[in-house]
Amino acid sequence: MTVDALPLEYALAYARAGLAVLPLAPRGKLPACEHGKDDATTDPEQIRAWWHQNPRYNIGIRPADTVVVLDIDPRSGGDLDQLGAPPETWAARTGGGGWHLWFRYRGRCRGKLAGAQGIDIKTSAGYLVVAPSVHPSGRRYEWANKARIAWLPAHLAERVAYPEPVRQQYRARPSTDRNEGLIRTVATAAPGNRNQALFWAACRAVEQGADPALMDLLRAAAATAGLSAPEIERTLMSAERRHA
Repeated sequence: MTVDALPLEYALAYARAGLAVLPLAPRGKLPACEHGKDDATTDPEQIRAWWHQNPRYNIGIRPADTVVVLDIDPRSGGDLDQLGAPPETWAARTGGGGWHLWFRYRGRCRGKLAGAQGIDIKTSAGYLVVAPSVHPSGRRYEWANKARIAWLPAHLAERVAYPEPVRQQYRARPSTDRNEGLIRTVATAAPGNRNQALFWAACRAVEQGADPALMDLLRAAAATAGLSAPEIERTLMSAERRHA
C-alpha cells in the first residue's frame, strides 16, 4: 500500500491483519475516541465510522499482549546502538526521526529499557502512532521493512523485564537514610492516595538524579501499597516528564 492511500484504507488493512486500531487527532497523538486505547478494535464498521467522521485522523495501534515495541526517540538521547545487535524485525521510522522496533515477548515489562536513554517500552497498556500518520512536524510515520516480528533476544529481554525480585525485597525498617522517608511514604500510602504519594516521592527522587536503585525501591514500595505494574510505570514516567 502506498503512502498516498487514505488513512481509512490503512486502518482497515491493519484490522484485517489482526491489529487493533484507534483514531488519533490529525497531525497529533491524542486519541480521538471516548476511551482512548480501550476503544482500539478490529471491527471494520467501527473503523469506517471513525474515519468517516474525519478522513484526516492519524492511526494508532494497540499492541497485542504478546508484543513489545521499543520506541527509540533521538530527541531524548535514544539510538539503535544502545540495543546491541538485535535481530531483523518489523520496524518503522517515526515522524520524530526515531524508530519503532516490534518484538514478541511474554512477561511483565518496565516502562523504559534498562541501561538506555531515550528508549521507551510500549505494550498493550498503551498504543503507538503508525503509518501513514502525520507527525506535528509534518513528517510521516513510515514502515521501514516487511519483516516478521522477531522474538526479543535474551540480552534485550533482561533489560525489558520488570524487576520482580527487587520489588519483593522492600521491608519497612528504622533508618536515618534520607531516602527511607520517600520509600516509607509510598509503601504505607492509603488507597486513594497511592498514586499521589508515588508521584511525590518519584519527583523528589528525580530531583536527586533518579538513582536506579532508589527508583527500583520506589517500585517495590508502590507494589507493596497495592499499585499495579502499569500504574507504577506510568506514575514514574509522569514524574520524569515533569522534571524534564
